[in-house]
Amino acid sequence: SVLFRKAKDRPQVDKSEAFFENIKRRYSKILKWCLGHKTATLLMVGLLFVLTIIIPFTGVIGTEFMPQRDIPFMVMNVKMPTGTPLDESDIVVSQLEDIAMNTEGVMNVMVMVGPMSDAQAMADPTNPQEVNESQVFIRLHQQSDRNITYQEIQKRIREKLPQVEGAEFNFMTTEEMMGGGQAKPIEINIFGKDLDKLKEISERLMARISEVEHVSDLVSSMKEGKPEYHIVIDKDKAFQYGLTAAQVASSIKTASLGTLSGIYRKGGEEIDILVRLDEEKRNSFEDIMHLSIISPMGFSVPLNQIAHLESAEGPRKISHEKQTRKVLISAGVTGTNDMGGTVKNIQLAVADILEELPPGYFVDFGGAYEDMQEAFLTLAGAMLLAIILVYSVMASQFESLRQPFIVMFTMPLAVIGVMLILAFTGTTLSVASFVGVIILAGIVVNNGIVLIDHMNQLRLQGMAKFDAILQGGADRIRPVLITALTTMGGMLPMAIASGEGSELKSPMALTVIGGLLSATFLTLIVIPVIYSMIAKKELKVEE
Repeated sequence: SVLFRKAKDRPQVDKSEAFFENIKRRYSKILKWCLGHKTATLLMVGLLFVLTIIIPFTGVIGTEFMPQRDIPFMVMNVKMPTGTPLDESDIVVSQLEDIAMNTEGVMNVMVMVGPMSDAQAMADPTNPQEVNESQVFIRLHQQSDRNITYQEIQKRIREKLPQVEGAEFNFMTTEEMMGGGQAKPIEINIFGKDLDKLKEISERLMARISEVEHVSDLVSSMKEGKPEYHIVIDKDKAFQYGLTAAQVASSIKTASLGTLSGIYRKGGEEIDILVRLDEEKRNSFEDIMHLSIISPMGFSVPLNQIAHLESAEGPRKISHEKQTRKVLISAGVTGTNDMGGTVKNIQLAVADILEELPPGYFVDFGGAYEDMQEAFLTLAGAMLLAIILVYSVMASQFESLRQPFIVMFTMPLAVIGVMLILAFTGTTLSVASFVGVIILAGIVVNNGIVLIDHMNQLRLQGMAKFDAILQGGADRIRPVLITALTTMGGMLPMAIASGEGSELKSPMALTVIGGLLSATFLTLIVIPVIYSMIAKKELKVEE
């Protein structure tokens, strides 16, 4: 009906017009004061920028590779002490099954006690490999059907774990369960030559790391060794009989395992000819130690005359990297999303041990922490490229190098809001939030372009520089605010979402909202001030 009213019946002033006129008057007063106190204005904004840049270094904003997702499934690896019978492992796993089923949010539980087939165990190293290893599979209710988070369910189960000496209970990460191949949040690689020394260093590091807050599921690749016997050769005695260690070892191998001496062919088939002692003569250590070793001097010597047996433990697995032996210590992070801060605390806790490492031994930190550092470096390069491209586009638009430089000051203004909103909401700086910063690089410059373009048009019409700045800011405050509010409104549902997958979307949306909020309001002040200082005093009037 308003559309069809007569002109005299229509309201003279729209409420929205009155609202924006009020904002325009207040803004003009503030801008006029800032233009009269340029140094003070820039110093205040510069100080605010420096303070917000310091926030991540204070630990208020945590860092992580990717936000932790809340999925309806978790897996616990159980490792009992070496030599534990299968029935005893089953008793402990049954207790874990009851604990999980009595935890809020759990739908059902499945367990697997003991090793799978050789092929299945080899196909997935996370599967139980030994009799003393088991897995507990826990199915949760959907996120919308439970009141507690994935991390809270893990915490409650950990608090009720049975106290079994020597037993290890470790939850797998989301990426490990989904087969994504991502490493553990924290991985510490220890390099060196001697396995005993590596084991000693790893045990010292694990003891120190276990005391660091928020560290969980601490595991070492240097597993408890399997029992074995070593035949130790007395080289001096062997030399007296004209024997070397290699000759003795070859004789023992031939007697026990056998040596291929030829191939028997019959009817198109080939059969290996293996030469070794009869089974009854190589069935015990006593038989092996009485083995006769043929000397090059022409006589035989019983093995027990030049060697003796020693019981020992042999490593289950020997890993190599960078052409040297390696022990891997891995751990998870619970109770916090600040993976970067947790790693820094670990580095401080083990600093004295790392300084005392013998020559030839060194340690480096890997896992998701290393992935995070590499991702941040890559995204920083993408951010720099985005800035260069945005500047190039604006330089061609303004046909100037100076005015695009003024517009680029909107980007540091956006950083202020990004840091503040991450700190206030407790959101970590991750790949998702970093992507939001890159998005901002193309959004926040729009307000600066709108302001400077209009100021240039007013000056080309003959208006003085100072008056053009005041008038341009007042004329463009409404479109600037409306554009920013609609963009932030569009991001708001993503920022406050709590459904599945929101862990990845929310940080990006919050980053865009925070950066756009600060950039919008500070652009209306800072850009006119910088324009008044850098822009030329006169503009040539176009014909």
